[in-house]
This record gives sequence, structure tokens and C-alpha cells, in this order.
Amino acid sequence: MTSEMPPAETPAETPVETPAATQAETPVETSVETRPADVLPAEAPAAGEMAPPEALPADVLPVEAPPAQETAPAEMAPASDLPAKAPAPLRKRRDRVLGTAGQVVGVVGIVVCLLLVVGMVVGRSWAVGTVDDVTAAVDAQIAKADPLLTQASAKVGEISGRVGAVADIAAGIAANPSPGGSVADTLRAGLASVSDRYQTLRANYADVRETVVSMVDRLQTLGRIVPGVSIPQGPIDALSALDARLQAFDAKVTGLITIDPGNGPVNQAAAAIASAVSDVNTKLTDLQGGIGDVQDRVSTLRTRLSDAASTIKLAITLGAFGSVLLFLYLAFLHWVLFRHSGEIRRKASAVQ
Repeated sequence: MTSEMPPAETPAETPVETPAATQAETPVETSVETRPADVLPAEAPAAGEMAPPEALPADVLPVEAPPAQETAPAEMAPASDLPAKAPAPLRKRRDRVLGTAGQVVGVVGIVVCLLLVVGMVVGRSWAVGTVDDVTAAVDAQIAKADPLLTQASAKVGEISGRVGAVADIAAGIAANPSPGGSVADTLRAGLASVSDRYQTLRANYADVRETVVSMVDRLQTLGRIVPGVSIPQGPIDALSALDARLQAFDAKVTGLITIDPGNGPVNQAAAAIASAVSDVNTKLTDLQGGIGDVQDRVSTLRTRLSDAASTIKLAITLGAFGSVLLFLYLAFLHWVLFRHSGEIRRKASAVQ
């Protein structure tokens, strides 16, 4: 009799003990979401697909997310730079105005500097020509004064000779106790000849003085052309000394020629003439020396004038050359300003 044995129960899950070493190597999942066995996992919607509208509450509308490929523009400036770039149109307008003003100033400066360069060249020619003209005029005055001084010296010599003749006549008459009637006429004639020569000397001296004064005035013109340059003063101080000597001589000669031999005894008149002649001779010597001093100064002036004219022309040339270099440099700086201002203006106009 066969006995029916119940089927062996197969356990659903047979726990398998894992050795400790194996357990140590196997990571333990600490966070495991458990679901009921009857709940199936929901399938995630495909990329780009939205959940059906009926899955959302009725009062909530779907919000479309921005496309993933759309990003902020690369050229967008940082927030910190926005205030600085906000007045860009105003800055461009300011740059255009400054550039235009700089170009105008540059052009005006270049024109002014070039005009000054031309003016310095022309002024240098005028100044050198004026120095040459004044030098030639002074030299002409020197050439004119030299013979006049020689002539004046000769007139003084003639007067000295006539005064000596009158002195001899007066001495002879004074020594004669009873001179004849014609002696007074002889003294008058001698005094008249002294007076004539003296008047000629006075006229000659007037020409000398006029020439020397004109010479000094022209020398002062040279000093006004280039201030600070040493200009020879000429014989003006010697001429002043000669004036004083001539005035003293004039007083003595006038005292001599005004003696009238016919007034009173002739002997007394002759003695007065002899005494006056001695004083006149002394003043004649002083006058002759004064004329010689003026002649020496005039002769020295010609040499000094040539040296002074050369120095003045050299100073004018160096000053003009330095001024031309300065004005050309200033013109170059204005040209640089013009170019730089033009670049600023072009950049401001090119930026949109």
C-alpha cells in the first residue's frame, strides 16, 4: 500500500547567510524606498513632454520653461558697468566737440606761428638794414665833421696870429709916449681883423656842433634797435667841454674887440689891448686843445662804430634765429594737437 506523502514545501525565500567578509565587501544601501507590492513605478515622461493636463489641478496652468539653449547674451555688460556706460551718447558728443575745438586751435596756432616766423625773418632784414643805414649815416657825419674841425682849428690859428699882431702893435703904442694920429686907426684895423676871424670861427663851430649832435642822435637810434648792446657815445662830452671853452674865449675876445682906441689917450687904450690879448691867447690855447679832443673822439668813433654795428647785427641774427626755432617748435606742437584732436573726433564719430 502505497502511502501518499505530501509534497515538499519549497520555501519562497531562503535566506542565504553571507560570510562576514563578504558582507563587509558588499555596500549596504541605507536609504531604500519601499513601495507596496501592488504599486507599480510610474514611468517618467519623456524629455520635452509635459504631463497631461488632466493630471494637474484644474486651477493650475502649466508653465512652459524657457528653452534650454537660450542663454543670456554674451555681450551683456555686468551690472556694475551699466552706470558708467549709460551716458555714452553724451560722451561721444563731448569728444566730437573737444576734437573739433582742438583742431581749430591747432590750425590757428600753426597759422599764427608761421606768420611770426615770416615776421621774424622780415624783421631781421629790416633791423639789419636799419643798422647799416644808421652806420652809413653816422660815418657820413664823421666824414663831414672831420674837415669842419680841421677848419675850425685853422681859424683858431688865424685868430691867434691876428691877436699876436694886435698885441705887438699895442705894445709899441703903449711904449711910445706921443704916438701919431694914425696909431688908433691901426689898432682899430687889427681888432677888426680879429673880430672877422672870430665870427668865421663861430659860424664854423656851429656847423661842427650840428654835425656832432646829429651823429649822437643817430647813435642813439642804434641803441633803440637793440637795447642792452653797448653803443659808443661819441664826442658828446668832448663837445660839451669845447662849448665851455668857446664861451670863455668869446668873453675874452668880446672884451678885446670892444676897446675903442679913439676914446681917451691912445696909450691907455693900447695898454688895455695888450692886457686883453694875454687873456685871449690863453683861451685860444684852451680852445685849440678842445678842438683837438673832439677830433680824436670822432676818429675813434669810426672804429668803435664799426665794431658796435657788427655786434648789433650778430645779436639781431641770433635773436631772430632763436625766435624762428621757437615758433617752429610751437607750430609742431599745434600740429600734434591737430592730429590728436582729429583722431578723437574720428573715433567719436565711428562709434555708433
